[in-house]
Amino acid sequence: MTTRSLMVILAHPDDESFPMGGTLAKMSAEGNHVHLVVATRGEAGIVGKSAAETAVIRETELRQACTELGIQQLTFLDYVDGALANIPDSEGADRLLTLMRQSPPDVVVTFGPDGISGHPDHLAVYRWTTAAFDQYQQEVERPLRLYYITPSEATQQGCGIPPPAEAVGGPVAFIDVGGFLVQKVRAAQQHQSQYPPFKGDPESEAQNMACHELFRLARPQIAANGHGPETDLFAGLNGVNSQKSFRKIT
Repeated sequence: MTTRSLMVILAHPDDESFPMGGTLAKMSAEGNHVHLVVATRGEAGIVGKSAAETAVIRETELRQACTELGIQQLTFLDYVDGALANIPDSEGADRLLTLMRQSPPDVVVTFGPDGISGHPDHLAVYRWTTAAFDQYQQEVERPLRLYYITPSEATQQGCGIPPPAEAVGGPVAFIDVGGFLVQKVRAAQQHQSQYPPFKGDPESEAQNMACHELFRLARPQIAANGHGPETDLFAGLNGVNSQKSFRKIT
């Protein structure tokens, strides 16, 4: 049996835990290879500390969160927090395309065109990832999937209630993370510099959290009409690349 591979491409430490920590924990627990790519070390994220001091703190927090979530591979692009809009899109996309060639994914997840919050760094990563994915898909002879983290409004849906396709701009993957909420809380709590909203015991905090995480299917482009929510990011990918191998990139 070959290992399925998920590549998640984000901008800052903590972007992985808050919106999709449950999914990452679940994918890893199910035996999938999870590769997290982070564009910056969050250098601008702690008031009163230098960029260098902040980078060390936030990288440490991220590595601890990755341990909680079972993430096997972590790559930093080593760009500077808050400055991604200044990087040519072609450069960012080329960096990501190289990573995809080195560590072949079956599924890629990143921000959507709203960047969740509209953060310029998020929007840059969205552009880079989408361009890199489209180029990579042309190079490989197997199906791949690209998902966008859904808009924040959609994540407020209650348990067991997938949002209508028009709420997220297309078909969705509706991932049940009920069994992984404690890990999600523990991962989020590692990011103490970002004042995580979970202050109490992880098991108690998990009882008050939404039990699903949502992603919009961006590629392949499928008509939403008649296409119900998927329950697995790898749905429809029957044949994974048996020649894949993974090497740890830092």
